[in-house]
Amino acid sequence: MDYSSIVLSVRNSIALVFVIRGDVLSAGTGFVFFREGVLVTCNHVIPEGDVSIKLKFPDSENYLSATVMIRDMVHDVALLKFDDLSRKPLQQAEQDSIKEGMPIIFSGYPLSLLSLITHQGILSSILKDATGKTAYLIDGTVNSGNSGCPLMTAAGKVIGVVNAKQMEQSELLGRVQEQKIGAISIHGLDIMQVLHAIINNVQLGIGYAIPCSYIPKPPANDSFGGTDNG
Repeated sequence: MDYSSIVLSVRNSIALVFVIRGDVLSAGTGFVFFREGVLVTCNHVIPEGDVSIKLKFPDSENYLSATVMIRDMVHDVALLKFDDLSRKPLQQAEQDSIKEGMPIIFSGYPLSLLSLITHQGILSSILKDATGKTAYLIDGTVNSGNSGCPLMTAAGKVIGVVNAKQMEQSELLGRVQEQKIGAISIHGLDIMQVLHAIINNVQLGIGYAIPCSYIPKPPANDSFGGTDNG
């Protein structure tokens, strides 16, 4: 299927999210939603503390400043506000249109690439845990940096937020991830840094997303107003 017209229609509302404290600490993806000046991303993309958040949209060389409006650590989602009302919010899909097996696309900045990358896949399963919390299982290429991508229908309507890739991890790999970079060096090569990079970038082709229903709505009286599209 040709998604080129859909990607063209949504791309300028999807931003690369940088979080800076001296050096870049983390990077992910975010998208304009609900109304102008509001960006949805994953909570884990934005570490707590005194950080600077910058957004870069694909049609501009400028970096926009953003601040946190709302954090939801339970569902791993955050709302940011930024001062550019020219960015149009993406539209939400109707709930009854979301079916297991449907084709999906998601656009973002995997591996901290500066170019917007679009992947396609299918909605493999709609999962519920023991508490009734819903998650979408994606059969598609989800990489580090895709966190905060809009999960969209083939028509470009948002059904959720990509927030994780699935990777079964052994106890040994778990202990490796707990080790600090710089702990082991061979011929000047930081072995822990290499292993962290391998673990973070391994790709099994399966990812998760949260439904739009878990995205908190921005306060109606926020200073960066705009038209509500929620």
